[in-house]
Amino acid sequence: MSMPIVPKQPYRPDLDETVIDLLESIALEEVALSHLLNAEAEKIQAFLCKFHKCDKADYKELISFNRTVNSTLSSIVMKEFLLLRKLETTLQITDEKDCPKKDKKDKHKKKCPPPPCPPGCTCKHCRKE
Repeated sequence: MSMPIVPKQPYRPDLDETVIDLLESIALEEVALSHLLNAEAEKIQAFLCKFHKCDKADYKELISFNRTVNSTLSSIVMKEFLLLRKLETTLQITDEKDCPKKDKKDKHKKKCPPPPCPPGCTCKHCRKE
């Protein structure tokens, strides 16, 4: 199998534009997921209203509905995890962009600053402050 050939294009976005596009795509996907969650909540409310009005409780229908909701919510949670990983990777790209690289003339490696610590951290960097 041969390597794919990427055709030359007159315009290629730079790193900053790419990061903005990635963050924008994450935000749009989050909005779509919020709409799905809202629709699922409305579906649950409608089912409970119907279930409350009927005195007969059909447990098979209840179990089937529960499985459907569980499957949908499970898919949404998985998608949220993927979006979180996408965000972390995007932030890592921006951190690496700001990190100084090893200068070929300079024999010493320039170290990147450590990532910011969460509040209440007790690592060696936070204890010095």
